[in-house]
Amino acid sequence: MKIMKKFTTFLALFALMFTISCTKEFDELPERSFDEQLAIDIEFIDIYLEENTITALEHESGIRYVITEEGTGSSPAATDVVTVKYEGRFFSSVVFDSNDEGISFPLFQLIDAWKIMIPIMKEGGKMTVYAPSGYCYGMGGTSGIPPNASLIFDIELISIE
Repeated sequence: MKIMKKFTTFLALFALMFTISCTKEFDELPERSFDEQLAIDIEFIDIYLEENTITALEHESGIRYVITEEGTGSSPAATDVVTVKYEGRFFSSVVFDSNDEGISFPLFQLIDAWKIMIPIMKEGGKMTVYAPSGYCYGMGGTSGIPPNASLIFDIELISIE
């Protein structure tokens, strides 16, 4: 019975996220505070993780993550330039962006999910990040990413400059 309730909750949250992501009139989205949206996103992410039997660690921010390879090098500071390989995808598994060649960014210019999680990594490390929407593109969304979209990122930290 408990599993059925969780599955029903998952379906309801999935339907809500799908409806929001397909809405063309973004002005009609409900106004929520960061904390209200974060609670919705975390519940959605936790249900996804449970349904997919993924054991993730929980960052104090609410971001969930799995360290897939520890790494042996240094960890970056907020002012460093990092070179990463990555794949970003929706919870539907649709990939919206990737780079498997390695690309460099000043860490302070990245989305909050990356600013929070990449400093936890060590050079050579790999991590999967399950990021609530407020740490990604939030209520505004961006080109190709709808408002309030929680996202999954596979990140490999190649080097720190």
